[in-house]
Amino acid sequence: MIYFDNASTTKISKSSLEAYNLASESFYNPSALYEQAAEAKKEIEQARQFFLNYFKAPKNATFLFTGSATESNNAVLNSHITRKDKKYLISSGEHSSVYSTAKQFKDAGYNVVFLPLKKNGEVDIDALKNELDENVAFVSVIHVSNETGAINDIEEITKVIKNFNKNIIVHSDGVQAVGKINIDLKRLGVDYYTISAHKIHGPKGIGGLYIANPNKFKPFILGGGQEMGLRSGTENLPAIMGFKTALGETKLKDFSKHKKALLEELKGEYICLSGDNCVDNIISLGFKGVRGETILHILEDQGYLIGTGSACNSKAGVNRVVSLLAPKEYVEGAVRISFGEEVGVEDCRNLGRELTKAVKQYREKTRR
Repeated sequence: MIYFDNASTTKISKSSLEAYNLASESFYNPSALYEQAAEAKKEIEQARQFFLNYFKAPKNATFLFTGSATESNNAVLNSHITRKDKKYLISSGEHSSVYSTAKQFKDAGYNVVFLPLKKNGEVDIDALKNELDENVAFVSVIHVSNETGAINDIEEITKVIKNFNKNIIVHSDGVQAVGKINIDLKRLGVDYYTISAHKIHGPKGIGGLYIANPNKFKPFILGGGQEMGLRSGTENLPAIMGFKTALGETKLKDFSKHKKALLEELKGEYICLSGDNCVDNIISLGFKGVRGETILHILEDQGYLIGTGSACNSKAGVNRVVSLLAPKEYVEGAVRISFGEEVGVEDCRNLGRELTKAVKQYREKTRR
């Protein structure tokens, strides 16, 4: 099987797994008082500093280890969407862990405004500017779309917001950005930034949250006061060490040849939602008159694994983000292809040919 669903998850690297297994031997509770536990705690703090240095975080910021990027996103929104007399701006292109949480607040009577997307998948900055007023307290805009790969200019967005009111809290989900574009948190200027281990060949069950000012964060999970009192629960040292190792190995890779090779082999009627201002490892396609899930299974039988969009939305029916960007007749036939290090350019050409055949096969069967 050739794996083309790396935006969903990635295979854990050998070195990350080795780091995970080695740290598992240090089973001590980092909160205990004996020497072995103190050593485990020291490793966690060194990992935390490694993350801050890697992303060029400003002084006095911190990095929180969480159970997942979903938890990180939920924690931020629950920390700052707290008053019904305030206004909260959320881009319509968010991952479901942000969008669904914000929707729940909106349904409960909070003044949540979903910002529209431009046709290229980026958030509409003009719409954002029009919504800024004295009541806005919080803004969340994803850095790289998990559906189309569209890149939002978070540095510019943050400047616009902070120039209007420096007290507005800005959050960005950076899960799909790590390893795809350069990330300098000092330049981005955000208050919060979310990342995940299993998207960069690290273990599942571990995420991270950059926090510019810990004093503004209201803990989401209470208990024994671990993680500086910001996220209780015994720290997962093996996952943290696997995460650190995976991040240390992460380097920007150019997948533009892969993308070009795939698109060159596609024939027939389709639309591509992943344009120029997108990371080149994600391609979102829409095919008229087909069902994306059926195409997925046809390709699976041929040895290719692709997605129909975010795995978190794969059972939700119509793809929410794609439905905002594509004509109605193409939405049901949406598929997402995402490249990884183990995929070659020729693999992409072969997939393009098989995808063309699969769509043609589906259309011929449904016409009978």
